[in-house]
Amino acid sequence: MRALFLLWLIIIVSLACHAQNDFRVVKDLAADWKVFENGGLRDFSKRNRSIVKTIYIEFDPGLYQKGERLRIEAAVEFSLYLNYQLLTHQVTRVDISIDSLLRQFEAPWQFGIYQKNGLPWLHTSVVSNQIKPSSLDNPLRITDPFSDFSVIVSIFLIIFLVVLLRTNPRLTWDYFNFVRLFSIQEREDTLLSSRISSSVNILFYVFCSLLVGFILLTLFHFGAERIPIAAHFTIHSLGEGFIQWLKLSLYVSVLLLLRLILLFVLTRLFNAGEALGLQFYNFVRLSFFILALLALVCMIYFMFKIKAPEYYEFLLAGIDFLLIFWIIIIGLKLLSRTSFRFFHLFSYLCASEIIPIVILVKVLNS
Repeated sequence: MRALFLLWLIIIVSLACHAQNDFRVVKDLAADWKVFENGGLRDFSKRNRSIVKTIYIEFDPGLYQKGERLRIEAAVEFSLYLNYQLLTHQVTRVDISIDSLLRQFEAPWQFGIYQKNGLPWLHTSVVSNQIKPSSLDNPLRITDPFSDFSVIVSIFLIIFLVVLLRTNPRLTWDYFNFVRLFSIQEREDTLLSSRISSSVNILFYVFCSLLVGFILLTLFHFGAERIPIAAHFTIHSLGEGFIQWLKLSLYVSVLLLLRLILLFVLTRLFNAGEALGLQFYNFVRLSFFILALLALVCMIYFMFKIKAPEYYEFLLAGIDFLLIFWIIIIGLKLLSRTSFRFFHLFSYLCASEIIPIVILVKVLNS
């Protein structure tokens, strides 16, 4: 049954990918992008992409053969102008025959692509319906720095995970034991009996931080229009992708360390030393659970080429929901494991869980 389901999924994905790739790229127009600066058109620089709202393309239709088409795709809605006349308004994809445009507009052409909040992800190309190029053609793949970055980082994270599995398989599976995450009755296991500051656990914290940074960058990249904080983590080149990834991962690791310090202080203040390992380890488990779900959904998004920002905004809202749901789970865990009375427990939860999570949710949505 599982093999049949997997075969069915592969067939569906293959058909979906094939249906969306029944063309070949004749020319990538990214090299022709221009911006208006100092009273004239200047070559586009990726460094100022986050603040550019209008891209201009000077276009000569006489260079292209009959049947070829202009294709423009973006993650956010844009307006398209041709020779300063509005051609289409508030769309995320345009696919127009060059021949039909030539019957309506005289050459040469100048296209203007405008989006009020900037253009974080934009592809412009001339495509042909001929799937198989001739032996003399050598079409280039459309360059996408984020795709190159995501492939390299994914391979690195998979290798990192394999190393963790090989060096300490039992502890690794304890971190990914999501049944125990939602189990109210806690049992002693390898994870809870290990030291928080051990070298093996530190490797897991590093892996968690790197994975959180990568998943958040993915949400920020494709949901830039709907996620305000994404403007601080834009990626326009492969090198910038690694810089933003390491920067965001460092922020996550600092937050994880601050959370550990906060729990340590509060467990001493409330005389609940047994709650430190329980809360912190299960919070890391929760992080891996959320990341596993997000990675699975993002993989499906990539397979079906879903670029709409609202889909990635939905994932961020899902993180908020799981973090709030976590407060109930950890409250029940502590209620069954500690001698706290309800009011005492609620006060402790407010200081250790509710207030930090409310701040985290506020930051992610600000």
